Amino acid sequence: MPRFYFNVASKDAHLPDDSGKELDTLNDAYMHARKLIDKILFRVGHDDAEAWKVVILNNQHDAQMIIPFSVSHSFRAQRRTTE
Repeated sequence: MPRFYFNVASKDAHLPDDSGKELDTLNDAYMHARKLIDKILFRVGHDDAEAWKVVILNNQHDAQMIIPFSVSHSFRAQRRTTE
């Protein structure tokens, strides 16, 4: 099972994920990153959310996907309107 790493970054700060998480697919990693973003925003609020992103890396520490915090926030708002 592949291991993915979830670094949190802005233009001024970088929080590396040293342990990573084993997940089946990149899609699973994407869903995990969105949950991570939602948890962070719940604790710290939405101020300056657009400045932050999660960078998903593979076992070789190559970037596989970059997810801006604002994508997670807008997806959650969109999901509420469609339910």
